[in-house]
Amino acid sequence: MTPDEGGTTKASADEAVHLLDVLEDYLTDKGKGREDESGQYRRHAEREVNRFVEFLAGDRPTSSVAFDELTVDTLREYARYLSRQGWSEGTVQNYYAHISGFCGWATREGYLSGNPAQRRRAKEPLPEDTGRRSGEQQAWTAEQRNHLLSYVNEQAHEAIDEIASDRHTALKACRDRALVYVLCFTGVRGAEVLADDGDDRRGRDGLRWADVSLEDNSIQVLGKSGKWDDRPLPQPAVPALERLQTVSDPSNEDFPVFPTLDYPTLVQTFTQEMTDRGLASGEVEERRREAVNDGEATIIELLSEYDIAPPALTTHGARVVLRRLTNGAGIELDDKHGYLAPHGARRGVGEVLVRAYGHAEAARYLDNSEEIVREHYSHIEAGELADRAEAAFAEHGVDQQRSSGDGAHIPSVDSDREVDPTAMTESGTQVEEEEDTKTGTGADTR
Repeated sequence: MTPDEGGTTKASADEAVHLLDVLEDYLTDKGKGREDESGQYRRHAEREVNRFVEFLAGDRPTSSVAFDELTVDTLREYARYLSRQGWSEGTVQNYYAHISGFCGWATREGYLSGNPAQRRRAKEPLPEDTGRRSGEQQAWTAEQRNHLLSYVNEQAHEAIDEIASDRHTALKACRDRALVYVLCFTGVRGAEVLADDGDDRRGRDGLRWADVSLEDNSIQVLGKSGKWDDRPLPQPAVPALERLQTVSDPSNEDFPVFPTLDYPTLVQTFTQEMTDRGLASGEVEERRREAVNDGEATIIELLSEYDIAPPALTTHGARVVLRRLTNGAGIELDDKHGYLAPHGARRGVGEVLVRAYGHAEAARYLDNSEEIVREHYSHIEAGELADRAEAAFAEHGVDQQRSSGDGAHIPSVDSDREVDPTAMTESGTQVEEEEDTKTGTGADTR
């Protein structure tokens, strides 16, 4: 096998080296920076390599996946798989980079004869790095935000009016509304309040009621740095959460604020938990049927009755919810998403705060560095500088007029009469058409 195709060199074909057998060595070698950074990198790298191995394994045990399976074709298929998950370009590129890094390490260790992940054909399905500038990424506008808030309020009010006959719809409407309000006003990252299928850490399994302090207007989240942090919960978002808490009536504080309402998932959760408690599968099924199918309880109420926390809504699930809400509200977007995405809410918050209080205050609120905020919202600063420059030129023109007394002024484009581009001097002023006194053409005889 050629280096372009990948292949093993450290062991013979009869002694295939399996990826998971050396994963810990890779993580040890790579986790050598500052403690916080190295720990975070290890977690992300381990998660992505395991995701990659599960993709390759299919129905096989993950322990059977060996380096001789890593070819340009398999890496190409994985790049295509990542690109189809609905993640942003940056996320897909980042996840693939972890696999490329692992393959590079394996090449240096002798497990591969070359890095197939770096071949052009393997990377071809990856989304292009568009190099989008500040201001080109989605940010919810005030109009979009208000339109969406009005829609979810209307949906929640109508569902609450019918809660006696349809509790599930009321819970769904209140959950959706609370999610929109939290995203609109807190600026949190989606991964900080929603569940991440690839990360089972506490804090990446969805916001819990124990993390919410409505009295103190704050929520506690696991930040991007891997440390717990208190985030502001502006007052406009509080009533939506209060109503959700009343309608959902969680049996304990470990319940997620934004639970999934996918019926098969909830049934599976109930069955698994009750089986773990020692009940036979037949008895579990009978209890569920009596309460939900033959009774009036919803599956989420059944979970609460037995003090079983439902799984939290995932980041993917939230994107599905927001796509549905965007369409329902009749909001049209012509960007690549076609709906109001979670990260667009965060950027919308950033837009408001940068314009109102500047980059430093916005950075504190968004849990980001001032440098990053300046980079992400540089279009705002550029616009403000343009306004200041315009004012400076206007003031300079007035000063000139006052000092020279020659009536000099800065012309307004709106007040300009049509200019013949061929009749311009080098200084840019229009040449008045000369009268032909010899022939009388153009002469004013009055």
